[in-house]
Amino acid sequence: MLHVHRAERADGLLDALRTLLIDPQPDPFAAEVIAVPTRGMERWLTQRMSDGLGATPGRSDGVCANVDFPSPRSLVGEAVAMASGIHPDEDAWLPERAVWPLLEVVDGCLSEPWLRTLAAHLEGEAAGARRFSSVRHLAGLFDRYALHRPDMVRAWARGKDSDVWQAELWRRLRDRIAQPDPAERFERARVRLRDEPGLVGLPPRVSLFGLTRLPSGHLGVLRALAAGRDVHLFLLHPSPRLWERVAHVSKQAPPVVRRREDLTAHLPDNRLLASWGQDAREMQLVLAAAHDRVDH
Repeated sequence: MLHVHRAERADGLLDALRTLLIDPQPDPFAAEVIAVPTRGMERWLTQRMSDGLGATPGRSDGVCANVDFPSPRSLVGEAVAMASGIHPDEDAWLPERAVWPLLEVVDGCLSEPWLRTLAAHLEGEAAGARRFSSVRHLAGLFDRYALHRPDMVRAWARGKDSDVWQAELWRRLRDRIAQPDPAERFERARVRLRDEPGLVGLPPRVSLFGLTRLPSGHLGVLRALAAGRDVHLFLLHPSPRLWERVAHVSKQAPPVVRRREDLTAHLPDNRLLASWGQDAREMQLVLAAAHDRVDH
């Protein structure tokens, strides 16, 4: 099951996590898995959990041990690798590797009409210097598209030209790379992880702590993992009132695809909340129809 816990401060999330960890796992030797976005969060969490876990009443003599702290990306990436059989060391779609076949595709297609926009950008005296940096930027964009907009990338694979030359360039790259693309792997992994919960070596309880953003590609894999174990998301959200307002609007509106179509963008009354809370609000939209339980 997928559980969502939210609080305005990390201390509030910490109390919820401590309460969860007091209940031991069935295997006393199994490591607790808590994914964190930064190493600083890992150090802070380790220190604060050791104040209370196993401590003598009234004293801070506890211990935090046998806990793994992967990043959310590595946690999801390892699960996808297990389900797809493609190890990260062999992944030809990583931007630093995909840039080379993408360079070959660009060089071979610059004279074609559909790529005239990119060709115009690469013209001039500085074309040589811009060539690699521009293509490397495109490789990074394609990687992020698969993570944040997997439905769009799958539509490209079906031949939909929603973003003009980028869609065709991506299809040419896909034909050149002899591996399933990341969006395709996410979808296959979701199905296999849901059907075979024991495929990954994760304990019956997995937590992700301190998140302020969650790509839709990651959420799909986490939901699949939650079919066979408890997955707890501990989310930082700046405003309970904004959460309620966004939840109300998102129930009545269709899923958001583009920011200009986001009906919740005007909901924050405070300009700082609108700006600094954008990631948290958009994360809530991603989660809107995906969680089984929310703890406040």
